[in-house]
Amino acid sequence: MDAPYNRNGGLTLVPMPGFETLAALVKQQVEQRRDQPTPVDIVHPVFDLRVNGEPFLQLGKEHVGGHDCVVLTSGPGTYEMAGQLFLLLRYLAGRRAARIAVVTGYFPWSRSDKDEGHLEFALPPLAVDLMVAASRGKLDRVIAVDLHAPQVVMSGGTGLITEVSLIRRVISCAIKAACVKADAASVVVCFPDDMAAKRAEEAVERAWQDVVGMGAPYTVHGAKRRKDSKESRLKLLYGDVDEVRDSIVLSFDDEIATGGTNINAGSVLKETHGAREVWAVVTHGVLCGSAAERFADPACAIDRLFITDTIPVENRPALQPLIASGRLTVVPWGEDLGKIIFFHHWDMSVREMR
Repeated sequence: MDAPYNRNGGLTLVPMPGFETLAALVKQQVEQRRDQPTPVDIVHPVFDLRVNGEPFLQLGKEHVGGHDCVVLTSGPGTYEMAGQLFLLLRYLAGRRAARIAVVTGYFPWSRSDKDEGHLEFALPPLAVDLMVAASRGKLDRVIAVDLHAPQVVMSGGTGLITEVSLIRRVISCAIKAACVKADAASVVVCFPDDMAAKRAEEAVERAWQDVVGMGAPYTVHGAKRRKDSKESRLKLLYGDVDEVRDSIVLSFDDEIATGGTNINAGSVLKETHGAREVWAVVTHGVLCGSAAERFADPACAIDRLFITDTIPVENRPALQPLIASGRLTVVPWGEDLGKIIFFHHWDMSVREMR
C-alpha cells in the first residue's frame, strides 16, 4: 500500500447495460480517496443481435489486457442478462484480463435458491458454474449483497463468493424517518421470520443505538410459513406484541418481489394488532409483476417502502411515481460499492471494511 503499483494491474470497471451511471459514480468514489491513488478506467461493452437473432459482443483489449477488471451487474437474472454476463466473461478472459471479478448487487436466480419439490433444482450453484466456465477459470471473485440464501457462499468453492451487507444502511434511513414522524418509543421492529431475524437483528440494534442513542427497540417476531417460492403468509406474532398498537412498525427482510408477502404481513399487523403504520424495509427491491400497482394503491397495508438500488431503479418507469409520492425511498449504495471495489482491488478484506 506504500507504493502506487498494484500486482493486479490497473483497475477497470466493466458495467453491464444499465449500470453505466453506477460505474461513473464508483470511479469518482475510488479516485477521490486520499489513502491510495487509484486511477479507474471504464470500458463499455457493446451488446447487439445479428440479423438472424444471434447475440454478439464488441469489446477490445484496451484497458482490459493486463488489468484488474470488475464487472458491475445485478440480478434477478433474465435470460438476456445472464447470457450477456457469460458472453462478457468469455471476452474478458479472451482479451487477457489480469483478474476478473463480478460485483452483483442482487445475486442472479436468488428466488430459485432451493429445490422446489421434484420438478425444480436450486439454480445459484449453476450460475456460479457458468460464470467460472465462461471466464475459463479466471473468475477470481463474486461479490454479492445480502444473499437470499447464505449457503450460496459455498457455491463454486471456498472463497469465491464474498457476501457484504447493506442492511444497516437501509435500516438507519428508515429509523431516522420513523423518529421524525413519531417518538422513538412509538416505533416497533418486526422480523417476519427467523431468517430475517438472523440477518438483521444485530444490524438493527447497532443502527438503533447510532440513530436513537439508546438500547434496542421494542421487537416482535413473526412465524412466516412459505408454501413455495411464490407464496408465504404471516401466521403468528410473538414478543412485545402489545407495543404494536398505535405504533409505526418497521418490518425487515432481505428482498421484496411482488409484494404479496409484505402486504399480507402489513394487513395482519394492522387488522389484528392495531399498528398505526407499517413500513417495509428491505435490501433488494425486485418489485416485479404488479408490485408497483399494489404499493401505489391507497388501501395498501404497507405505508412506506425502503429499498437500496442494488437493482437499479432509474431505468424502471413504473417505480418513479412511488418515489415522487414519497411512498418509496431508495437508499443509494454507490458509496459502499466504491469502498468494496477499492478494498477488493488492493487485496484488503472486504468483510472488514469501514
